[in-house]
Amino acid sequence: MNSVLGKLIQKEFGRNKYKIYCDKLDQKECMDIFCDIYLELHRISEENLSDRLLCLLRTVQLSVKISQVFFYITVGFLAVILTISMIPVLLEIKAVGIGALTIMYFYKLAEYMRNRYCDRDVRLVLIYKTALFHLLSEEGK
Repeated sequence: MNSVLGKLIQKEFGRNKYKIYCDKLDQKECMDIFCDIYLELHRISEENLSDRLLCLLRTVQLSVKISQVFFYITVGFLAVILTISMIPVLLEIKAVGIGALTIMYFYKLAEYMRNRYCDRDVRLVLIYKTALFHLLSEEGK
């Protein structure tokens, strides 16, 4: 599973290019990635470049929002667990409720971890953003 930023890069350039870019990042060949992205974006019209920039900004906002909301998810999870444990019902019902909540919480935890600690995807998005800004500033001249 990838972060939302990794999914954006895969959507824009394809899975194969994403894997190639990740390999180049590991080999510290960032300029090769920039040149490849720049040449691919150079063929696109200014209107489509603006749409891609808007999509990039929305994806970055989503990534930040996932990190911000996780605190409230954790507090809510703990409050509901405490509430369920205090309700006078059968132990089996409590166990099922707490188990279901725990599974949902671990899913959200995995989502948070993927998006919070995706350094590779962040570096790719920064290279992508730089190429987009460079092309859009050239088009504006």
